[in-house]
Amino acid sequence: MKIVAAKVLDPTHLELSQPIPAQPGESIQISIPDEGDEDSLWREAAKNHFLEAYDDTDNIYDEL
Repeated sequence: MKIVAAKVLDPTHLELSQPIPAQPGESIQISIPDEGDEDSLWREAAKNHFLEAYDDTDNIYDEL
C-alpha cells in the first residue's frame, strides 16, 4: 500500500500530490478517517511523543 496526499477541490474531486498508476475510468479505493475516530487521540499522542521512546544512545535508527 502506498499513501498519497490529496487536496480536496470539491466534495467529489481530489487533486493528488503525485501521479498514481491508474488509468482513466479505473476504480480505486481511498480511506478517510472519521472526525470522531476514537483512535485519533492515541495517534496524535503517539506522533507527539514518538522520539521520547528512544534514548540518545539508541542511534541505530539515525541513518534510516
